[in-house]
Amino acid sequence: MRLLLSLGAFLCLASLQLSPAQSGNPAASEDAEMERRKILKAADQVDRVDQQVDQIQSRVTSLEQLITELRQQSQSLKESLANAAAKSSEDRAALLEEVSKMLAERKEREKPKPADKPTASKTTEKEGYEHVVAKGDTLSSIAQAYNSEYQLKLTAESIRQANQLPKGAPLKVGQKLLLPSK
Repeated sequence: MRLLLSLGAFLCLASLQLSPAQSGNPAASEDAEMERRKILKAADQVDRVDQQVDQIQSRVTSLEQLITELRQQSQSLKESLANAAAKSSEDRAALLEEVSKMLAERKEREKPKPADKPTASKTTEKEGYEHVVAKGDTLSSIAQAYNSEYQLKLTAESIRQANQLPKGAPLKVGQKLLLPSK
């Protein structure tokens, strides 16, 4: 486009210069010079506009490339997010399953033990049973528990005598008592 305009301007100038020079009229010569300057000025403006158009086209091309790259990155990020969400969901399900198992195991371990049985007893071959005093135990309650569990005939007095406890002495939590088997 630039080439055509420049060529057209050159042809116009050449024809204008020939016409006034041939006529010999000084006023026509000045008019022709003014026309030539206008044409040169217009050609310069056309060149500047062409340069601006080239710059704009270059920017548009680079922006189109940038948009293409951004679309690719966006698609890649969407895929990464989808993968991360799926993995997170799988991890959450696995974690919930593991916690459920742990809770079930804990619940199984913490099942209440029958309260009727004496707390800690072991037999000694000749003498009887050993009992560890728990909070709230009395000689009477201990005797009653062992009588029902092991079919013994214990009394609070027999336990006191077997352990050489003074009358009215308080029991201490964790204290070991010997319970006669006869």
